Amino acid sequence: MAVKKFMGLTALHGNWEHVIVTAHRGASGCFPENTLLAFHKAMVLGADMLEFDLRVSKDGIPVVLHDQTLNRTSDLDGKPEDFTLEQLRCGNFSYYSFGADAQSGRRLNAPSYVNMPIPTFEDVLKAFHGQVGMNIQVYAPAEALREICRLYKLFNMYDQGYLTLASLTDVEFVRKLDPRVEICFTPPWTKRGSEESLQLCQKLGCRFVQPVVEHSGPECYRLCRELKLRSNAFYSDTDTCNRIILGQGATGIISNRPDVVLDTLRDLGRR
Repeated sequence: MAVKKFMGLTALHGNWEHVIVTAHRGASGCFPENTLLAFHKAMVLGADMLEFDLRVSKDGIPVVLHDQTLNRTSDLDGKPEDFTLEQLRCGNFSYYSFGADAQSGRRLNAPSYVNMPIPTFEDVLKAFHGQVGMNIQVYAPAEALREICRLYKLFNMYDQGYLTLASLTDVEFVRKLDPRVEICFTPPWTKRGSEESLQLCQKLGCRFVQPVVEHSGPECYRLCRELKLRSNAFYSDTDTCNRIILGQGATGIISNRPDVVLDTLRDLGRR
């Protein structure tokens, strides 16, 4: 299968007929989440963007992990900031399966792969820079944000990826550090699709937003278009839900099953 042509953020933002497919933690519905394998599979499938999460190791290295602890996805016990990168590299991060959808996910009794190391942010940038967009969810203190922005600049990620931040303090910190870094601000879960939140995102200079499916609808997506904000709805893993969200006017879908979203789009003649 040929890998599709890479589209930068400006191209994605400007093509309103193109539904943005974001692979949540990679193709995590079929492969271990937040791993290079899951990211590669998502890219080959044809996802426009990879979504992944950053935390920090004891020695200050940004690593790809969603949870506050290592327990769910690996054979390690504790918080990532209590382990050096070398220690984290000893873990196997294939102990969790999403199953048919996120609700049916479970921890496995044994790893699904013999070797599945935790990637660093730099690993991801080296492997996929210039090939696929990146939605980089940051759960890290200020000093780690400084290192994340350094790597973002080093790999020239301008127009190739954005930092997803839930704190206005973090937004201000990044803006002062490097105003060129693209930011997606995520207000509280239930308020992301509100008029007030969307207007704030526009004021902050965001071009992409992430309304939560359960708390959004046609009015939210209409307002996103009016404000020229590309709406990446979070989240959908089924064809039925994909069709509902697209029918309401969302211009992108974040999914653990990018393969299912792409199948829906092909069936609708939108790929």
